[in-house]
Amino acid sequence: MNITPETCRLAATGACLAADLCRARSGASHAPFPPCAIPRRTLRRGNSLYRTGDTLVNLYQLYAGSVKLRISNPSGAEQIVSFPMAGALLGLDGIETGTYTCDAIALEDSVMCVIPFSELTARSCNDAKMARRLNRAIAQETNYYMRLLMVLSCMNSEERLASFLMEISEKMAASGYSPRQFILKMTREDIAHHLGMKIETVSRIFTRLQIAHVLDVRRRHLSIRDPDALRRIGTCQA
Repeated sequence: MNITPETCRLAATGACLAADLCRARSGASHAPFPPCAIPRRTLRRGNSLYRTGDTLVNLYQLYAGSVKLRISNPSGAEQIVSFPMAGALLGLDGIETGTYTCDAIALEDSVMCVIPFSELTARSCNDAKMARRLNRAIAQETNYYMRLLMVLSCMNSEERLASFLMEISEKMAASGYSPRQFILKMTREDIAHHLGMKIETVSRIFTRLQIAHVLDVRRRHLSIRDPDALRRIGTCQA
């Protein structure tokens, strides 16, 4: 994927953590849309960006596509911890120990900017704006897991799924796409592993919400017919 300065939407919206690195490497210190001066990697659907135990060398900013972050225990039980979409920063789980603590697997063909972690941290020491962006990304990750803990601890199965779908809807809107009609990139099994449910329960709730005219589901194509009703269902009542 050839991304020119004029088409780099992450840089244009200020969402790109690597923008200053691109400017520095290219010598275009004042370019509003920095040229692509750091490596980009294309990841095919189903392939892994990194695996648990790999040494932290890079962070990755997801330019296009989506991935799932998965952890597992020695017995093989899986938990999908999140489904990052375009703009997300991947690899933060490796900062504490120097090794990644989860698997990052592409849900679709995806493109990411490869950000050398050592270079990022070195520049952050002298670049307050870059340091703030990195700190913000870490804080967003922390806040996301706090919200997920709330969902898993106080919501029933229907509330969990409704909350999850509304979160995707909000992310789609923030990225400039329709918040009411989109394709779910993850499988129902992935959703079940994320929300602590059985796949049969996920399918049953989708059917129930469709009968109630809250959703219209055709395989992975989803239409939110009544967003207010979905939002009410996805609000923790505890």
